[in-house]
Amino acid sequence: MDLQKEFGRRVRELRTRRGLTQKELGERCGPRFATQRIGEIERGHMNVTLQTIVGLCRGLRCEPLELFLFGPGAAGRKVSLPDARLADLWAAADDPKKAKLLRVLRELL
Repeated sequence: MDLQKEFGRRVRELRTRRGLTQKELGERCGPRFATQRIGEIERGHMNVTLQTIVGLCRGLRCEPLELFLFGPGAAGRKVSLPDARLADLWAAADDPKKAKLLRVLRELL
């Protein structure tokens, strides 16, 4: 397994799940993140530092662990894009918003 390529694929997966372009992700990560740098990471051409991981987490609004959920065990956890986006929205919501969402879902279903 090429760790850099797997990491890059995971970054791309999380970025696309959030509906972000490379440029938008770079802007959210911070001033050191140009679009070209995001592309290099996603293609596995860059060995990232801890500072880069922190910036990616800021931009993707995720915990560092989420960037490393890849490999043999991850293959069985394929999720559709709509389900993944819904999971991302749920994770970003605070408790009052989650309570409202549950009430709406109960009404719809």
